[in-house]
Amino acid sequence: MSAANHAPDARLDPFALDVELSLLLSSTAPPGWRSAVEEAAHLLSDRYSDDWAELHTLALLLFARTFSGARTPRDVPVEELVQALDDPSTGENRVTEEIRQALKATGQEYDTGLPDEEPPLRLIFGPVSDRYGGPAHWSDEWDPVPPGPSPLDRAAKRLVGYLSTYEASHRDRPTSVPDVGEGPLHVESDGIVMASRNSLVPPSCSGGCAASRPRRLTVDGPVATLNCEGCDTRRRWKQLDPTQVRLALARTLGVAPSVQGSYSVPGELYVPLADMSRGADPYQYNWFLSDRGKEKLGPTGRKKS
Repeated sequence: MSAANHAPDARLDPFALDVELSLLLSSTAPPGWRSAVEEAAHLLSDRYSDDWAELHTLALLLFARTFSGARTPRDVPVEELVQALDDPSTGENRVTEEIRQALKATGQEYDTGLPDEEPPLRLIFGPVSDRYGGPAHWSDEWDPVPPGPSPLDRAAKRLVGYLSTYEASHRDRPTSVPDVGEGPLHVESDGIVMASRNSLVPPSCSGGCAASRPRRLTVDGPVATLNCEGCDTRRRWKQLDPTQVRLALARTLGVAPSVQGSYSVPGELYVPLADMSRGADPYQYNWFLSDRGKEKLGPTGRKKS
């Protein structure tokens, strides 16, 4: 799509509940995960406003309490959730360890032998349980940074306050949770381009296929993978965030960002790098695609004299 045909949708909410649900619902997640996510969203639907940590925490806790199949997430009393989350001690909230054990029991724990193939629930659990604010810097070995409250620790306190006053009758009313379909999202384009503020870089094939570059990608829950048509190599690129891919497709084709299935993009698909703000539009911030950049470039893409 050319810049002239690009029309950003001002109504697009990058933090909407359906977007967040699409990032949680992986086709490779263990049985019971989808119902835990949907029940967490149902409980929070009246108050959800961009607070991903509350949704992730509650979904993980419901899964941890029901993955054995002895009961469903709807069977877990709200009072039980409050009791589990209400931890007056300092440090890591106690439900964090309970969730870790559930992930281990269902094969969703981190495998040091396969660092690039983390299972979906581990990818969801990692950021919400992180007490260090991201990867540790090499200098922390000499000057260790003490752990602080994780997003889960903070969310637990907010959830206790909310669920303590939750009316039981609300749980049985019809759900207002958006319906997000099953299965991954597949996207094909003439080219996939990763966009930062000052660069547009097409990813290269990781399988040594120098003559080709990936033109297909798949988003499945929290994972985005590139597919090279030249050698059929699939690779997860950490620079490509599944949220950014979904929002880029929504801006380009006008579809809902939570769609599943297969879509074809005419021209190139410009996807913001993972570290750009969620929902950032390359046609607004990227120097080469913005009006400011086009004014200084000639028809060949070179700077005007």
